[in-house]
Formats: sequence, structure tokens, C-alpha cells
Amino acid sequence: MLGRDGPFLQPSIAVRRIEQRAMELLQKCKNELGIRETPLPVPVDLWIEHPLGYEFGVSDLSHLGPNVLGACYIKEREILIDERVLQHEGRYRFTCAHELAHMTLHSKVRKVFQETGSAPGASGDRYEKQADRFAAAFLMPVPLLVRELFRIADELKLDRAPCITELMMNTTESEWLWKKRFLPALTKRFGVSLSAAVFRFSDIRLRDGKAFLPERLRASMFVRPEADSPIRQMRLVGGFPVRPGSAAT
Repeated sequence: MLGRDGPFLQPSIAVRRIEQRAMELLQKCKNELGIRETPLPVPVDLWIEHPLGYEFGVSDLSHLGPNVLGACYIKEREILIDERVLQHEGRYRFTCAHELAHMTLHSKVRKVFQETGSAPGASGDRYEKQADRFAAAFLMPVPLLVRELFRIADELKLDRAPCITELMMNTTESEWLWKKRFLPALTKRFGVSLSAAVFRFSDIRLRDGKAFLPERLRASMFVRPEADSPIRQMRLVGGFPVRPGSAAT
């Protein structure tokens, strides 16, 4: 499963068209800037202006509504971000990418889009969901996620193959690896919030179509474990997480 005959992760079938549009725009930016590697975090706020050529600004958008954090004006080719989100880098960057998604995907749907503070994927609006998925793909391309998963394992001196395989499992060890090791590192490297990272992995599949981050574990990523929880007691032994008192210790 972790062989070199191709990527072991891929976007789910439901999002591949949006994924392709995000990858095409990402490649366009790199081509026009004359760079080969995608920088991390992806400088979406800078790229909106150059090389993409849209107007971009940060201002007080409270006159549009108390919950509006971003706005996209198709005809004017302008993206505005509310100044409140500057306090949260992940939210700011995701909002930028979300509005860029509207500009890229929905130029013939509406003239104006406004984003509220709902969590990624939480909106019931079809176009808002599409924009969330585009934003997640643009900021967290699958090839870079795969690369960073292995890098994190190596940097933390984890036993690479068993730990990456364990991430796919519905186990306490998997929950610990995601919550304590991999998601904190991934959110920092990609400049995204925890909710955005978990949302991104909800759209990523193994080659056989199964979820990489098990569905049961997604909600647990936001729950603080109890004092006597096995999650709090887990330790690394020989490059793999084990519970105190287990045979591995």
C-alpha cells in the first residue's frame, strides 16, 4: 500500500473535478512565477494579486453582516477579507482561498459571494461547499500532504511504514498519532486550522476508495481527552505508540 508504484492517497471521486481545477490554478501560478516547487504555506493572499491579477484587500466588512468574513465581487475582479480574521492565520488563509475559489469556479453563477464564519464544509449551500473543497485542495495538495506525512514520521523518528499504516486504522494508537503528532505538524506546515485539515482529509482516499482518516476519528480530533484516557497515557516505544502496561512496553 505504501509502495512506490504510485501515490497511495488520492482525492475522492466526488471532488476530483474541483481538485483538478485547484491543481490547474496552482500550476498556473507557479508557471507564471517561474518556480517549480510549491512553497509551504501556499502564499494564496499574495498570489491573488500576482500572478492572478485580482484586486485584493483587507477591510472592515461588518456593513455586509456581523458574520461576513470574506467577499468576492466577480465583475470587479475583487476579493475582500474582513480584518477580524487576521488574528487567525489559518482562518485568514482559508478565507482567501475560499473567495479565490468563487472567482475561479463560479464566475457565471452570481455577481457577489459572501462567506460567513462557518467551519469548512459546514455550509448547506452547494457553491459554498465547492469553494471550501477548492480552498482545501489549493492549500493542501495531495502530493505535498503525502510528502509531509513521511517527513513528519522521519523527523519524529517514528517507524515510517507501521505508523503511516496505523493512521488508516480505527484505533487508539491512530487517534494518538493524528492528534498528538501528525495534525499539529501538518497545520503548521500548511498554515491551516485544525478544522480545515480534518475537512481536507475527509475528501482524501486510499487507492481502494477507503478513507485515510477514519470517519469515527474525525470528530475526536476536536475533543479534549479525559485525564484517564489511553490517549493521555500513550508513549512512543521503538518508534511506535504503545499504551503503558501493554506487551510492547
